Amino acid sequence: MSNSKQTNGYQVGGSLGESAPTYVVRQADSQLYEGLKAGKFCYLLNCRQMGKSSLRVQTMARLKKEGVACVAFEMRELCLHEVTEDEFYGGFVSYLVSEFNLDIDLESWWYGHSLIHPVQRLTKLIEEILLEQIPQSIVIFADEIDSVLNLSFKDDFFAFIRGCYNKRADKLKYNRLTFALLGVATPADLIEDSYHTPFNIESEAIELTGFQLDEATPLEKGFVGITSNPRAVLQEILLWTGGQPFLTQWVCQLVSSLSHIAEGVEANCVATIVRSRILSNWLAQDKQQHLQTIRDRILNNEQLACWSLGMYQKVLQAGELAVDDSPEIMKLRLSSLVIKQSGKLKVYNRIYQSVFNNTWVEKELQNMRPYAEAFAAWEASGRDSERLLHGDDLRNALTWANGRSLSDKDYQFLVASQELELTQVQQRTEIALQQEKQAQENSQKAQRKAKRSARLTFASMIASLTMGAITIILTPGPLAILLNNIAFQFYYDGHLKTAEKVYDLALLIKPGYTQALYNQGRIYEKLQDFNSAYNNYETAKDQKFPQAYSELARLYIRDKKYPRAVAILSDGLKLPLTDREEYAMLKNLGWARLELARQGKETYEQAEVPLRQAIALSLKDEYGSPHCLLAQVLEGRTIKSESLAQWRKCLEFGDPDHPDERNWIKDAQKRVQANVAN
Repeated sequence: MSNSKQTNGYQVGGSLGESAPTYVVRQADSQLYEGLKAGKFCYLLNCRQMGKSSLRVQTMARLKKEGVACVAFEMRELCLHEVTEDEFYGGFVSYLVSEFNLDIDLESWWYGHSLIHPVQRLTKLIEEILLEQIPQSIVIFADEIDSVLNLSFKDDFFAFIRGCYNKRADKLKYNRLTFALLGVATPADLIEDSYHTPFNIESEAIELTGFQLDEATPLEKGFVGITSNPRAVLQEILLWTGGQPFLTQWVCQLVSSLSHIAEGVEANCVATIVRSRILSNWLAQDKQQHLQTIRDRILNNEQLACWSLGMYQKVLQAGELAVDDSPEIMKLRLSSLVIKQSGKLKVYNRIYQSVFNNTWVEKELQNMRPYAEAFAAWEASGRDSERLLHGDDLRNALTWANGRSLSDKDYQFLVASQELELTQVQQRTEIALQQEKQAQENSQKAQRKAKRSARLTFASMIASLTMGAITIILTPGPLAILLNNIAFQFYYDGHLKTAEKVYDLALLIKPGYTQALYNQGRIYEKLQDFNSAYNNYETAKDQKFPQAYSELARLYIRDKKYPRAVAILSDGLKLPLTDREEYAMLKNLGWARLELARQGKETYEQAEVPLRQAIALSLKDEYGSPHCLLAQVLEGRTIKSESLAQWRKCLEFGDPDHPDERNWIKDAQKRVQANVAN
């Protein structure tokens, strides 16, 4: 920023100019420069105030000196609230024309091509004007790329970038065009459509680390004259900041204002400055709201806040924690609070650790939980079951938790609370089983044995969790999978309501867990709750779960919404499928098209094709449904002999207990009996 205060060359915030005396050259400088010189798609995605924009300024200056044409977009300026596609791409084109001084009547050209989409106009300008009028290599920097996150058409913008690289094979001039993206985001944040992402073309991910002592020599200049050992002062500063660029410039600026630092007291001087000028009453002294932004990035993410605080608390207490690169971990790293080194997550620096300490974490968690009082009492009592939630309190807590990722302790509390509810359901189930007729005693014993086995497995798992016997990150994790398996056992034993509750718990722990969504959808169907079944199958389908396509389409067929069923199944058949999954989709597709043929909207031949394909896939394990349906198709085509053969197979392979086949089997019996009578 042009109005940032500077002392002894230190600049706190904003981009450092290309001649800034305190610019620190890091490994990322050569990585980005070499990557762009090689024509690679480069992206630098990191947390705030790590020096991304300053690096871009330095790299641009270096490239320009070598004759490379460069332009930098501040994407925030293009991504205004409710900006339209025409305005966004028009602004992009206008800036290119202005910066490169292109010879074009922009207004006439832009509106003269209004018959094509704005992104196609941008492509046309790049190819026919920019690459023709600018003969040298061109690098386009898109800074603050996370500003595009709220654009509904952002995938088209990334598809445009990908298209520029793909055209290199056919149009050599595109080899002169290169892009670099910089911002606070992950690749997954920026683009939802994996087919259009530019991140799987030849690319260079630039890692921007904190300042290291050996490379931060330019920062020592401000201490000359106030200390005989500038290196020792800088070392102490880095011990507090972890090399975080913004904090390091800030502390250097504060320290450089001292009149004298005696030899041997460098650590005390730096510590005193940090505590008095940054940590003490930090909200009032927070320069450019650096610390407040970190706090808000954690707390304002409603879905992840509780989990992030819980994970951060574990890192605080353990010192370091082995983690993967899950989306949740990546988002936590983007907050700046933690850094990943050698596969271990650590608190970034002593300043963050001092401000965002365990007391702060506990306070924020308490403010966040609607069950804070009960949770605190449960913890204080050594996790006494008398302190767990019940009834409406538990239901309200589960409603709040739905869709959120929580901390391990929160899950343990809610799991233990719901286990008590499940125990009561199980007790009622046992009473009902005892009232069954004596004639069913053998079956009753088998059911009780299976139920007890599932219950004991569930109870022992809960006990292990609540006693801390196993340490596990629960989002997402094996616990949800185990709960899914337990719920399926209850479902298999016919205890549908109990199974439904356990699936609720699995989905609480792992929101969007497709297998649990699908299985619970089947339970809703059994319970005649078709709206809930629709919702579950639809959500699982959106995550490309093959079985959900078949079951959702079957519900639409049941409700006589045949075109919708055909559309869903047509999409589903494009997925990688097992033979069983493909069979189910083809069978239902034939069924939907049969009903459309009866309405005169499709032909019987169109229904016949997928049904014969389904039969071919099921030859090793014959099913009745496709034969029953094909018999009806052939009747529609008035091919009586073949229709009768299929009706016989419908009887042979059909299952009277199958909800779809039950009536078809009755029809088959009538057809076969009528033929015998004739």
